[in-house]
Amino acid sequence: MRQTQDTRWYAVRGPERPWYAARTPERDEWWWLVPTAATAVALLCACLRLRDAELPFFWIALTYTPGFLLVGGSWFTARTRERRGVRVCLAAAGCVLTYLTVKAFTAALYVLAVLVWLRQGDG
Repeated sequence: MRQTQDTRWYAVRGPERPWYAARTPERDEWWWLVPTAATAVALLCACLRLRDAELPFFWIALTYTPGFLLVGGSWFTARTRERRGVRVCLAAAGCVLTYLTVKAFTAALYVLAVLVWLRQGDG
């Protein structure tokens, strides 16, 4: 019996993937590291700014909301290596916003108060 095909192990071709099949993204095993660290840093930043804040608690909580939403968004992005940069950017932006927004909001209120006082006058 004559062989019509080369059957050696290195000559065997793998299964063909159709041209329209999408490549499956590589799973990131350490996906949880950045959101966990960012959550801890954001809470630390909030506690540091909470000590010297001159606003009522409602306004402080309102100013922390965007930062914590960005950090929360880093928990829900796709857990692939391609999305690692998105997770890091969301987490870093959330930490920076958490640290800076209370002072920026307080400064904006001071500017608004001065403008209202200048418009109103003393009398």
